[in-house]
Amino acid sequence: MRLTKKKLILIHTFIWLFAICANLPFSGIVEGMPARQIVSYAIGFLYLMVVFYLFYLFITPLFLNRKQLAAFFAVSFLSVLVLPFFGYLLLYLSRALFDGTFTHFFSGYSVRTHLSGFYPVVTAALFGSFFRVIINWFETMNQKAESDSQRLGMELDLLKSKLNPHFLFNTLNNIDSLIRKNPDEASSALIRLSDIMRYLTYETRADTVPLHRETEYIRNLIELNRIRIKSPDDIRFSAEGNLDLMVSPAIFIPLIENAFKFASYRNGKPAIDIHLFSNGGIIRFEITNYCEPRSSADGTGHSGLGISNIRKRLDLSYPGKHNLEITDKGHLFSVSLTIDTNAD
Repeated sequence: MRLTKKKLILIHTFIWLFAICANLPFSGIVEGMPARQIVSYAIGFLYLMVVFYLFYLFITPLFLNRKQLAAFFAVSFLSVLVLPFFGYLLLYLSRALFDGTFTHFFSGYSVRTHLSGFYPVVTAALFGSFFRVIINWFETMNQKAESDSQRLGMELDLLKSKLNPHFLFNTLNNIDSLIRKNPDEASSALIRLSDIMRYLTYETRADTVPLHRETEYIRNLIELNRIRIKSPDDIRFSAEGNLDLMVSPAIFIPLIENAFKFASYRNGKPAIDIHLFSNGGIIRFEITNYCEPRSSADGTGHSGLGISNIRKRLDLSYPGKHNLEITDKGHLFSVSLTIDTNAD
């Protein structure tokens, strides 16, 4: 809960109204009571409010918030020691004004009288300090939550905006070669690359995009990869079901890039098989690719940066609402990802 200025004012108002209502039965105020006694009660209550805000606004923020505990307790002790005197000073001033004379102004004031003012002053000081600490705690928690939200947002934006630089360089080289061999195909490839860059630059700013737009991005990515493959038919992609669902943008791309990076086109057909299906708010994405068997010692397997990135994105975008299964059979690598896009 964010404590806005308006909410703080409402909290303070409620607290003082509650304090007034709670103390009225014990105040001794009854119908027909002399005005001077009512004024004395009001002065006493207002003075305790002054003590409360003295600690709430000044003493606690100045010392306790800065972890100057010794100074806080010293100043608090001196303040509580002196403040009853000023409270009684106001009460005697109101008495003198009602009596019309300042003769014997401090009549009745004694050490015992002074000490009797300690309890209400200490109570007001404690409540003021405690309330300040509570408010500071809420503000700190809010700032931490906002900071975490901004950090996660920036991290998510960074993960969404990542495009494999090797893919980009290879695509540009392939297009450069096509310009001389097949200008029309080169032009088509440039349009696809432009659409990919536009998608990553603008549309990934949103938290979600329509699944059909994500599907178009995947098709463009696949078609650009086909350029460098001798047997383009080695790649198979299908998308079925409700493609109007909203999904986090570029969420499947690390898996596709990972498949193209490690795919072997001589072990089986199709070398890369991608299937996407959605129904009832559930999206299921499956991708399989043949690959050269690798030893666990060489550290160059599929479980690299791409898999790490998608795990982070899934944890940020779909916490507790996704399931990622990875199967590595040495020559065949499979990933199955299920995402629940239904609202809680």
